[in-house]
Order: sequence, then C-alpha cells, then structure tokens
Amino acid sequence: MRSWAHKKGWVIPILLCVSLTANILALILPFLEIDEVFHAKVIYSLPHSVHLMWEHKLYIISFLILGFSIIFPFVKISALFAAWFLPWKSTTRATFLHWIELLGKWSFMDIFVVILLLALTNKQTMITSKIHIGVYFFVGAITLSMITSQIILGIARKIVAEEEGEHTYCPKRHWMLFEQLYIGWTVPLLVIVSAAALIDSIHATFLRISQFLLISRSYSIYDTIELLQANKHWVLFIIVVGSMVFIPLIRLALLFVIWIIPMKVKRHIQGKMILEAMSRWSMLDVFGIALFLVASEGKDLVKTEIQPGLYTVVIAIGLSYLLGFVAVTLHSVMIKFATSHQDEVL
Repeated sequence: MRSWAHKKGWVIPILLCVSLTANILALILPFLEIDEVFHAKVIYSLPHSVHLMWEHKLYIISFLILGFSIIFPFVKISALFAAWFLPWKSTTRATFLHWIELLGKWSFMDIFVVILLLALTNKQTMITSKIHIGVYFFVGAITLSMITSQIILGIARKIVAEEEGEHTYCPKRHWMLFEQLYIGWTVPLLVIVSAAALIDSIHATFLRISQFLLISRSYSIYDTIELLQANKHWVLFIIVVGSMVFIPLIRLALLFVIWIIPMKVKRHIQGKMILEAMSRWSMLDVFGIALFLVASEGKDLVKTEIQPGLYTVVIAIGLSYLLGFVAVTLHSVMIKFATSHQDEVL
C-alpha cells in the first residue's frame, strides 16, 4: 500500500505515530480522580482505572477496559502498520482491515464509563469524580486511529477494485422500495420505528441513584448531555451528541432517502459505503454496554436502580442492528440481481 500511495503515503505513518504517542501518553498521564468521604483522594491513570474497577469488584468492566481501551488500540495500530508496509493479498487485506475497523469504536467504552461516573457523582457531597488530561489524549488517540484506519480501508478497497477491473452497471435506476421481493417497504418502516426509538431513548430515564447519604437523582442521555454542557466538558459533550444523536439520526435519514428515491446501482453502492462509515461512528451500542455494566456491576461504587428507560435504550440498539441486517441483506440481493441481469443482457 505504501508503494501504491507514492509520495502522499508518508501521511499515514505520521498519523499512526501520532496516535501511538497519544495512546502512550493516555496510559501515563492522570485520567480520573475519585474523592470519597473517609477515603484519601486518588488520581488514577488509565491502567489504574482498571485497578479501580477491580478494587470495587467490577471485574467485567475492568477486563473490558483492559481489552478494548489498553490492549486493542496498540494491536490495531500494529495491524495498520503491517497492512500499510507489508505485501498482502489485496482481498485478504481489505477484509482484515474491515474487521479491525468494526472493532475500533469499542475502545470508546471506557470513555462512556467515565461519562456515566461523572454523571452519577455530579453535585454529590459523599463522592465526587473529576477527569484529567489523560482522557483527552485517549479520545484523541482513538479518534485519530479510527480516522486513519478508515482512510487505509478506503485505499485497500481501491486497490482491490483496480485489480478486479472497473465494474460497469446497467444505467437503469433501481427503486429499493418496490424491487426487493415485495418486502422493500420494511426498511423505510424500520427506519421510522428506529428513529422514534432513538429519540425516545435520548429522553428515557435509565438509572436512579439509590444509595444512602447520596442525593437521589435520575439520569437519561439528555440529562447527561446537559450535565456535560453545564460542566464545560466540551470534548465529552461532542462525543455524546455526535455519536449518539447527530450521526445516528443522519444515518437513518440517509438510509431512508436511498431507499425511497430511485438511483443507479453505482449510487447505491456509494451510499452503502457512506452508511457503513457512519455506522462505525454511531455508538449507542457502545454506550449501552457501558451503561449495562455500570448498572449491573457498579453498585459497589454508587448504588443505582435500573429504570424503564434502560430497556428503551436496549430496544433502540436492537432495532438499529435489525435495520442494518435487513438493509444490507436486501441491498446485496439488489446488487446481485442487477449484476446477473446485466450479464444476461450482454
């Protein structure tokens, strides 16, 4: 890939080195501060946050943070260096990069755990928490890594396309709403239902503090957004609003448009690639796992009660996955049919 990119290819190793450096700094620098009454104030780095979770018997959280937030980012960067500099079979490399890219967003789980801890300890007298600069280095490292891997994946797919030769598709416009075995209507319907569930999940209360000596409060995604804005945690605010509200809604709107407007096959393929890229930045599912872990295992840190809104979040996540599966399946059927029909005509 390095030789294919020629002189412009020097940008990729630089981006990967910057991401690697930011990852290392995120491990060294202070990450999270926990201050409990009758306990000494403790400032943790990212590895220490795993220790914090382990001390409070949050074993699953500690293992997941260790795997996705500490180990996987370095594995991913090493894999991207290998894909860029080593000679691979182009199709194998593209498939490998696809799976690496799919896993990338799960590194943000630790950030969502931190956001939930900030929410639960906000304006409490018995326990408080505060983020430190390590969080920002970690966010920058993971974000840059995801952007770089997306660029590399795009280049890998271009190489595959060049080797296979340019595909020519029938200029006929295809209307996904009616062409897919009389069930094309399911995608627009699922888009509408998913959008409604997503909006409902933003306002649904998912947790309530129920610990003695702590102020009892209920929380929703919207409440968390307001909290981050009030405390001027702008980076975390952008992450939550962008990855859980803005990008998912834009993705649903784009899918709806693609499905109800007749388009040529080439445009459908381009639209699919855009939707695939946007799905990697839609993180309601990552937040959902972090929320489930804090709700189920975080009782030794802050006791909470699950509220009905948690199930609304789960439903929104399930509908998103169902919609993705149905849309990808029907889209693949359409492309296969259009290609085979064209071959018959030729």
